[in-house]
Amino acid sequence: MNDCAEAPPIVELVEDARSLDALCARIATIPRLALDVEADGLHAFRPKLCTLQLGFEGDGGARHVAVIDTLAVPVAPLAAILGQGGPVKVLHDLTFDAKMLAEAGVALGRVRDTSIAARLLGHQATGLGTLLEAELGVKVDKHLQQHDWAARPLRPVQLAYLADDVAHLLALDDRLAERAEEADLVEEIAEECAYRLVAASAPPRDPRPAYVRVKGAAALDRLGRAVLRRLVEARERAAERLDVPPFKVVGNDVLLELARRRPITMADLRAVRGTMAGRAARAAGAMLEAVATGVADGEIPEDDRALFDPPRPDRAILAGRRAVEARVSGWRRAEAKRRGVDEQAVLPGHCAQDVADALLAHGGDDAARRAAIQAIPGLGARRLSRYLDALGALGATSAQGGDPR
Repeated sequence: MNDCAEAPPIVELVEDARSLDALCARIATIPRLALDVEADGLHAFRPKLCTLQLGFEGDGGARHVAVIDTLAVPVAPLAAILGQGGPVKVLHDLTFDAKMLAEAGVALGRVRDTSIAARLLGHQATGLGTLLEAELGVKVDKHLQQHDWAARPLRPVQLAYLADDVAHLLALDDRLAERAEEADLVEEIAEECAYRLVAASAPPRDPRPAYVRVKGAAALDRLGRAVLRRLVEARERAAERLDVPPFKVVGNDVLLELARRRPITMADLRAVRGTMAGRAARAAGAMLEAVATGVADGEIPEDDRALFDPPRPDRAILAGRRAVEARVSGWRRAEAKRRGVDEQAVLPGHCAQDVADALLAHGGDDAARRAAIQAIPGLGARRLSRYLDALGALGATSAQGGDPR
């Protein structure tokens, strides 16, 4: 087991193919790796993988960290090690890491996530820095969280920061694994880690166009929405041209104000705060053109209109859904209290919603209810063995009063 009071880890920078091949040979047969990645998402239009950090135990238990410069050397040689057939990979909040590695051509597999373990063990604050201090008494410096990791060279202070993100992960994993064993939650944590890994590669949950997702768009009038649509498109083009995230061109609050005022001249545009400074000024002409195009459109596409004004659900259907959701929530709360564990350990939020859907869809059919519950992703064999009967019975209660649909 790692001891966080040991000497600082041995840190190496890997920035050529020969060094990466040598690293792969050293770590191919070790049982466990700590893993983290950094990208330039706060500084580029399309984020790219910039560094990959691996923490592991060397000879005699010494801690090692390899910082791989993924802008200098491709990560393909690591595919077998980071995949399902390689050692256990310990990460903290795996979703981002899995997505960035997938875009670089590496499918992550066989993972444990310390943020998931901590949440199911009852930690309310699961940030890495908070957990390291709470569980290990280790304080890490997070002052480079917004650093541009595409900048080169990687200097000693940056290498030390990158190493910190993995240097203590194995010790944290050990500590949380002990707690999970004591709480009889090992299988539930493993199931949730596997579920999150699959979910990381799934399409975004919100497929709506970007302008529809702007907070405040629903409050605009018909013409304002048409203008906002064109403004968001213009901002996207400007961001791609400047190679920055869209929010660094102009903020959503400014776009909403432009959609409301609909300026015609450059003087009108200047009257809107935030339009004539920095990158926004470089996109000023495009913004004016977008306003004019939106006004000429007069309306958003027909398929998008329902996204702003969805049909109101039948009150009886809505009441039935709320009743079932409340029943599932109440059962989960009571079971968590009985076992002395966190509610997420009994039933993760995504599973709770799916359970409610299964109960609603098969109110009076016990066999169909049970089959639907058994098919819920992420529920897992352990929870099914414990809770299938109880969860199925929650639907039988609603069926007594008729199908809530």
